[in-house]
Amino acid sequence: MFKKNSAGKDPGKDPKGHKDKKDPRKFFDTHPARQPGQVRKEPGAPEKHIDEREVALSQQILVYHEKQGALDAGMDWMYRLKEESMKFLAQQKGVHLQQLYRDSMYKKGIEQLIDKIYGILQRYMFEFNQVAAGTELHVAGTISGDVTEVTRYNKLREAQETETYFRARLSTRLYSLVMRGKDDRVDFYLLPVNKVMALSKLESEFPPLTSIQVKITEQGMMWRMAQGVPPIDSLDELCMWLFSNLVQATKDAAKEEEESATG
Repeated sequence: MFKKNSAGKDPGKDPKGHKDKKDPRKFFDTHPARQPGQVRKEPGAPEKHIDEREVALSQQILVYHEKQGALDAGMDWMYRLKEESMKFLAQQKGVHLQQLYRDSMYKKGIEQLIDKIYGILQRYMFEFNQVAAGTELHVAGTISGDVTEVTRYNKLREAQETETYFRARLSTRLYSLVMRGKDDRVDFYLLPVNKVMALSKLESEFPPLTSIQVKITEQGMMWRMAQGVPPIDSLDELCMWLFSNLVQATKDAAKEEEESATG
């Protein structure tokens, strides 16, 4: 099930419905419409000389507007270049242009979703490390972005097939929480750190801890937990569940290490 954020409160009113006396808007001291050498003067106030910095800023504004036409033309050129390139790639891959647009849209959606999840997990990581720093529970994070992996070689050990995943990871000394996104799905794996470098080659041997299914419609991007596990309603709840699993797996592994050392 896909969820929307609730509407925010009116920033111009307090909880009781009264208008805030402070104007939340902010303005530049120098308005672009004001001409160089023109100074606002309050009634009865003495004449003021324009500041040299104000003149320089006005000149910069003038240059900006002169270049705006060239910038617009540049954007039109880039739009045409992207359109032509999409058609070229569709022909090269032997697929319909509509399918290529869909793949590109889902790729962007998966990236945004993992970015959001990683950002929430980072907040938990910074808070948790206040007590875990310098121990086996210390958590470090990295977002690798697009990672292209060779999934099959020919007899000459040359790359024959590749896959590209959008990746991010949180790791303690003993365990890693791996986020891997592709197409319309994000998979989460909990693996020992010494196995993480094998990437999808090893991940395919383990079932994911959980997965998110993504769907993009005209209304926007929606997500839901595949198989309904865990039964959560928000990304914050999902991140709490994922982070707790990472910490617990690390604690269990640390106990096993201690028992092996003393046993």
